[in-house]
Amino acid sequence: MRIACIQMDIIPGAVQFNLNRSIEFMDSIMDKKPDIICLPELFTTGYCLVEAKELAEPIPGHTTHLLSQKSREMGCFLIGGSILEQGDNSIYNTAVIFDRAGRIRAKYRKMHLFAPFDEPKYLTPGDRTIIVETEWGKVSVVICYDLRFPELFTELFATGVKIVFVVAEFPHPRLTDWKTLLMARAMDNRIYVIGVNRVGKDEKSSFFGHTLIVSPSGEIIDEMGEEEGVLMVDVDLDQVAKFL
Repeated sequence: MRIACIQMDIIPGAVQFNLNRSIEFMDSIMDKKPDIICLPELFTTGYCLVEAKELAEPIPGHTTHLLSQKSREMGCFLIGGSILEQGDNSIYNTAVIFDRAGRIRAKYRKMHLFAPFDEPKYLTPGDRTIIVETEWGKVSVVICYDLRFPELFTELFATGVKIVFVVAEFPHPRLTDWKTLLMARAMDNRIYVIGVNRVGKDEKSSFFGHTLIVSPSGEIIDEMGEEEGVLMVDVDLDQVAKFL
């Protein structure tokens, strides 16, 4: 299973610019034939929650339509980071998973909202995890602050999930937290854990990147620094069974 993690800067509120930038990154690796691509949290908007009502969009909507086209064009699964989703009466921080045919297979609404970034003030939490069946096994995604809640990963492991993607906007000075928590969640459950973080700055925070891939034994397989780019690694999900 070839995983491609896109680590990018995000211009606050510049939806189309950020979306175009993410597509440029995907186009740059098309010849590498990834099986699954993952983008960071709120990759089209950043944490512009004061403007959440204006920036939120329905699912399906403009962003998911373009991501669907791209996953179909590339013939790969795609975790569209997360976006601000306009629900019936609420706004959510939502991750969407597309399959090789560009179909939306699942959407996950962030369950644990981060008070220091004012998420509870503007957003509504989700109430359930999601699982997507692939030819390699069961895959799931959680969002940023969810990483600090081990029971979420235990629940996913109990259903047979072999790999969990954590899409994030983890800021300085929490780099040690980021790496330690990702390794702990992998070791706790003997699964692969993939942390996909952004880089750059907004008005309040600086984001350190360090997108990384952790094995079921808790070892870091590969890791980026604080630059934009793509981390691509081949993993064998059959390795998960060896640690059970």
